[in-house]
This record gives sequence, C-alpha cells and structure tokens, in this order.
Amino acid sequence: MSALKPMKMMFTCIVFLSFCQAALATPISTSDVITNWTSDGSPVDGVVLGNWTTSSGNIVGTNNHAGSLTSDVSANSDFSFSVNSLARDNDTFGLVWGFQDLANHYRFSWAQDWGENGTGGAAHGSGGFKVIKEVGGISNLLFSSNTQYVQNQTYDLRVAGTVAGFTVQVENLSTSTLIFNESITDTTFASGSVGIHELYQENGGNVWSNFDLDTSTSVPEPSMVAIFASGMLLIGIRRRMSKPVPSVG
Repeated sequence: MSALKPMKMMFTCIVFLSFCQAALATPISTSDVITNWTSDGSPVDGVVLGNWTTSSGNIVGTNNHAGSLTSDVSANSDFSFSVNSLARDNDTFGLVWGFQDLANHYRFSWAQDWGENGTGGAAHGSGGFKVIKEVGGISNLLFSSNTQYVQNQTYDLRVAGTVAGFTVQVENLSTSTLIFNESITDTTFASGSVGIHELYQENGGNVWSNFDLDTSTSVPEPSMVAIFASGMLLIGIRRRMSKPVPSVG
C-alpha cells in the first residue's frame, strides 16, 4: 500500500464529516412551518386572535393577530435559529426558543406601541426591545432597550446557543445595520422548540420568511479529529507492515 493512501483516506473522511456537519443547517419551507409547527397563544399573555396562514410564499397572521408558532423539533443548547421579518404594523413580534410551553421558555419581543411591560403583561406605550425568561408563568426581564423597529423595513432575527447561554442578533436588512448583538448568560432551558410570535399585529402586519434552523452548530472537537486521524494512520501502517517482505537472493 502506498504510504500516501492512509493519508488520503484520513483526509477524505475528515472532509466527509465536515460536509455532514454543514448539512445540518437546514432552511425550512413556509409550507413545512405552517403544516407541521404548533400554533398556540401569545407567549406574552396567552391571547389567541386570528390564525397563521401563508401569503405569496410567506407566513402572516390574520385578524388583529396574537399567537405563537413553534417548531416540530427540539433544539439543544448548541443551535442557531433565524428568520426574516417585514414589520408593517406597530405592535409586538419576536422569537421564542428553549420553548417548553407558554409558561416556560425564552423569548424576545419588539414593539413600537403595544409592547411587553417586562412583568408579564403588555400595554400601549411599552415599545422597545425586551428579552424575557418565562418560568412557571412568571416573566423575568433579561435585557431591555428602548430602541424600536422601523415600519416597512425587513429585519433578520437570529438567536444562537452558547456554552453559557445564548446570543440574540437583529439586523436591519433594509439598511444593512446591526441593531442588537446581545450575549446573555442563562441556561435554564438547555433544550426546547424554537419559533415566532405576534401580539396584535393587524391583518398580516408582519411578514415572515426565510426560516432556517441549525440544530448542531458545533464542529468536531480537535481532539476527536486527532484521534480519528491517528486511528486511520495506524490502520495504514499496520497494513503496510503486514505485507510479505520479498526474499532476497
């Protein structure tokens, strides 16, 4: 066996593992979301108004919509979830993750007018951005900002798990401006569903698109790659040593 062949095998396997890892980042079609995800009440106050539906390939709410839509898979702490949101009304929308039920989860809510007050309710004049941990139906404020969104602009909303908690990012795609990039230390919910929510978004006031969920953002640990590579190299060496030695003379 050529001395290079074990190295070629090792390299091929590492590339294959990397490909499999990258393949876990999965765009989710709106038809999959609307068909297989779970519709429930608003995580802010439990209100249900209207329904989730599709329009021009996007997801919108009907009526003066209030509700949540959560994934049919559970994401562990090592995940990334993103979705685009075109904000056309002035009330609340946001993401949920680590979702067990309406009484136990993380969420962020963003509003201009009717928004979360940070203590489990909502009211006029409570605009701004809030990250909430809901435990046993009790709201715990983890982060708050008075910054409001701009209507008729599209935002990329993203949350990713970290070793110590999670990171929340919001980018205005209309202006290519990063609005929020907040890392929060909290591991109360190490796994759970992810999803979107609205509170009093009038007649398709918010347009959701480009859902993407990566349930394993990690790459193989260097030590594991080293062990794998060493094993492949050892196999190659043993095969080479086991070949009969040609007789001389």
